[in-house]
Amino acid sequence: MDARPRDTHDAGTSAPHRVTLGTWAAFAILCVGMFMAILDIQVVATSLPAIQEALVIDPSRMSWVQTAYLIAEVIAIPLTGLLTRALTLRWLFLTAMIVFTLASLGCAYSTSFSHLIAWRTVQGFAGGTLIPTVFSAVFLMFPDRSQALATTIAGVIAVLAPTIGPLVGGYITSTYSWSWLFLINVPIGLAVILLAPRLLPRGTPLLGLLAKLDCAALLGIALSLAALEIALKELKDRLGL
Repeated sequence: MDARPRDTHDAGTSAPHRVTLGTWAAFAILCVGMFMAILDIQVVATSLPAIQEALVIDPSRMSWVQTAYLIAEVIAIPLTGLLTRALTLRWLFLTAMIVFTLASLGCAYSTSFSHLIAWRTVQGFAGGTLIPTVFSAVFLMFPDRSQALATTIAGVIAVLAPTIGPLVGGYITSTYSWSWLFLINVPIGLAVILLAPRLLPRGTPLLGLLAKLDCAALLGIALSLAALEIALKELKDRLGL
């Protein structure tokens, strides 16, 4: 018997009436993806000096290693609802996980500042999709009586990642090299990619919804966030903070 939970994202359907072992296994896979996306912010922040030295990056530009990731993440988060309905939870998560893993590999083997920023942007967009997907899954995969427990578990994991991030980042950098800050995502990502199609619920894609995506507004958000970051950075430099 197929252990996958039934996909319930289509309009007019409701969450399943019971929670199976397959449902919790699928939810665990989603939580791993979220954990990786959040952890990546903290482990890299801890090891910026090592990255700067290895790639010979000007100190004034180092903030973009984190900013590129965060801007892309913030842009991706509000799109997740539409993308979930258009691609289904299963295929959106799988696609985001593949992109996140490949981008992590690209970051690890970057040889210049521009290459690293490009891959961090791609990685951030994929990571920004992975995070809210978990909380969407709470309502799509669990009945009302189990949603509180699932939300609590997801919340604890979301808090745990930034808590242990500095410790993990410092250990990896001091024991191995800065490249392993990103390479650790690869084996975990591959395992999740292999398991996700077996565990996550199936659904019917509604690709026509993608036509409703306001590309002009999306571009405006990206440009506004970048402009705000540059302005704040210039202000910080002028004030000597």
